[in-house]
Amino acid sequence: MKLAICDDDKRMRDLIEESVRTVSESIEIEVFSDASGILDSAFDADILFLDIQMPGMDGMNAARAMRAEGKKTVIVFVTALEEQVFQAFDVGAFNYIVKPFGKKRITEVIKSAIKQAEKVNYIEKTLAEKENEKHTDRTITVKVRGTNTRVILSEIAYAEIFDRRIILHMSDKDGSAISSENTETQISYYGRISELEKVSGQDFFRVHRAYLVNLAYVKSYDSKSVWVGDAEIPVARGKYPNFVKAYLSYYTRREGL
Repeated sequence: MKLAICDDDKRMRDLIEESVRTVSESIEIEVFSDASGILDSAFDADILFLDIQMPGMDGMNAARAMRAEGKKTVIVFVTALEEQVFQAFDVGAFNYIVKPFGKKRITEVIKSAIKQAEKVNYIEKTLAEKENEKHTDRTITVKVRGTNTRVILSEIAYAEIFDRRIILHMSDKDGSAISSENTETQISYYGRISELEKVSGQDFFRVHRAYLVNLAYVKSYDSKSVWVGDAEIPVARGKYPNFVKAYLSYYTRREGL
């Protein structure tokens, strides 16, 4: 966690820094005496205590410049005039404190700002991970007729085991090629479906000892069967409740709910 204090009054900077230290010793703190210093700094603060009235660029315009750069910093305005904070909504300020302020007030604001920064960081991290997943195709390598072949997992509609061979039923991105009869979209190799299940990830579910389905391609289902394209795949007794949970979990993740 990184916290910046920008105020032209050294006594105020010292007071806020001391108050932050009483809440957390692990926070990295940088102090600045003017707005240009915070804007030019490479210090990427999670939380910023920002004085509104300062020589040169004031705190409000500094906050606008930060938002224009896309920064999600949790901003807490420091001001001697409470009416100045009405503009704070324009720059997405989190909170404000009015000079002079007591120890209880500053401590409460610091604690709430830390919680908000943790929330913002978690959201940003989650969004980044989801975006990375969109652009990263996980693969496996299988030996097909003596040749090592790379297979993109997300393109496997379902897999089945037959006579010690795993048959991967592949799909075009629009799902039009999913067919139990279309051998052109099948990849066959010797292996164990249990091993494939381990590496396939949470977007796949083993509905039957002989079948592993990609939840992204499930078109419909009931307690006895799952339909992937035109293929009807049996659901083993006792697997149905967990399949439904896995299916709902998949769509919750996909829709970001």
